[in-house]
Amino acid sequence: MKHLLIALMLIGITLPLQAQNGLHINDIFEGNIVPKQEIQQKSLMKGNILVPYKLKVLHTVKFMADSLLQEKAEALFTKDMKECLSDDNDNLELENRDGYLYYAIVQLTNTRKGMHRYICYQCRKNADGYSLALAYMEGWATLTELRRMFKKK
Repeated sequence: MKHLLIALMLIGITLPLQAQNGLHINDIFEGNIVPKQEIQQKSLMKGNILVPYKLKVLHTVKFMADSLLQEKAEALFTKDMKECLSDDNDNLELENRDGYLYYAIVQLTNTRKGMHRYICYQCRKNADGYSLALAYMEGWATLTELRRMFKKK
């Protein structure tokens, strides 16, 4: 019984990581790029709590960055965007400010049975550098529905 419980815990830990597996920004979610002391918030939600939003998985990370880390995060996001962009007509929304990517929501390829995958990016410049937020979402919501639900602030 004890072995079964340990096995189930390990499966529960590894399954969420597979959602954004294969994306370059996965290194940020896994903590391989951003120093732990710079991470302000990290969350992984799945299940019934997301049903009202028509989502199955929501994985977010928010962190502070200097210009080098901000450029690295933006480069990884942009690489994923270019390599995995969906063929749908209405598949992305981008906004640049002062020479950097400020906001983006991108629908990815590899959807299955009505499921959609999205990556989101927001970068705000402040006195201490940059405040960045990344999100990976998977579910039934369309990009139009997500725009309505999560209006940019």
